[in-house]
Amino acid sequence: MPIPLVERSKEETAQIIRRKVEAIRSVRNCRILSLRLSGKRVNVAMQVLLDNNTSLEGTHRIALDIEREVRNEYPNARVSIHTAPVGSAQESIWKLVKEIAEAAPGSRGVHNIHIQRIDGKLCIDLHLEVSANMTVKQAHDVSDQVEEKIRAANPKISEVTVHMESASDRISRELAGVETELESYIEHLAQQLPEIKEVSQIRIRKFGGNMHLVLKCRFDPNLSIKKAHEVTSKLENGIRGAFPNITRIDIHEEPA
Repeated sequence: MPIPLVERSKEETAQIIRRKVEAIRSVRNCRILSLRLSGKRVNVAMQVLLDNNTSLEGTHRIALDIEREVRNEYPNARVSIHTAPVGSAQESIWKLVKEIAEAAPGSRGVHNIHIQRIDGKLCIDLHLEVSANMTVKQAHDVSDQVEEKIRAANPKISEVTVHMESASDRISRELAGVETELESYIEHLAQQLPEIKEVSQIRIRKFGGNMHLVLKCRFDPNLSIKKAHEVTSKLENGIRGAFPNITRIDIHEEPA
């Protein structure tokens, strides 16, 4: 049985988290950036170095494993994970991305920054929080500004993917225990399938060590149902390949 949080020092808590993270396959090193204990809640931000050949799909899967391991020990934990390949001068890049994203007008914060090196170039994947009261256009303007400034700041950065979140939505998902990394991976995969116009209402239900996933995909109203089924099958296969503990996936197809 886990020791109550109030009986653990900050140093002991950091050591436990670091040990759990570094036991995950492909993780080479874990550094705790910040750790705050508040009642029964843990707020932790960490830098994690991964094997150089880790794919984006593998990165998201590892981040999900990290969230799960931390929350197994601290169920109410808020986890922010920054990843990079070994030897990528990650600290300066993390700092650059974080400073640009947080300084952008309209930004409410940034988390889960993932850095990959592909053919000598860097690919950045991050979650940007904005006010829930923003319009879609305002939020995308903030996203575009962040992307442009990150690209301009370092010529080695060839790709920037910004996942938009409202601050209130992030808190709600964390309180519900829903893995933000899994949602991010689904949205990323859907972006590779141009027939899918929107993915929404992602619901994750847990049964022991397994998960049941439910989501909606919106398509062009004139697309044939046969083609829609082919596309959702590709989406389902991609999700299952990355997350084998998802034992059931229900995708509802709707017109955009």
